[in-house]
Amino acid sequence: MKQFKYGFLFLMIFLSACSEPQSFEFKGLQDIQLDKLTMGKNKIRANIKYYNPNPFSLVLKQIDCKVLLNNGNFTVLKLDTNFVIPANKEFLIPAVLEFQMSDLVKNSMELLLNKPVKLNIKGNATLSKGIFTKTVPIEYETTQKLNLGAALSGMK
Repeated sequence: MKQFKYGFLFLMIFLSACSEPQSFEFKGLQDIQLDKLTMGKNKIRANIKYYNPNPFSLVLKQIDCKVLLNNGNFTVLKLDTNFVIPANKEFLIPAVLEFQMSDLVKNSMELLLNKPVKLNIKGNATLSKGIFTKTVPIEYETTQKLNLGAALSGMK
């Protein structure tokens, strides 16, 4: 009976110590580069800046999100590489975003003139800590200048 009490006490302490991970906070896009510009498919490379509000580090296993530009479909963000995310810190995730020129033309003047555009990112992220894995929703909305003119001048 004594072993049962200690086992139960250990289990309760263990379960209360394991808090559920909070979603990351989107902080914006950095280092935007246009890799390819055609009338069909195009590529933008960028670093996505997030903040981990959790008091523990996590492993980001997967991201699957839709990216909307001024409420219109723009691209899909998929990531299947493991990233170790530090506790209570900002971090960058490199991303390659493919998009159709027709989706960009709708917002071309705002982008070329470096005016703020509304970005929405909606989807899921799969996180793990040790043997525990959890899928958390991602839903961010921000207004940001993308400075496509500078990205065009630095195009490879």
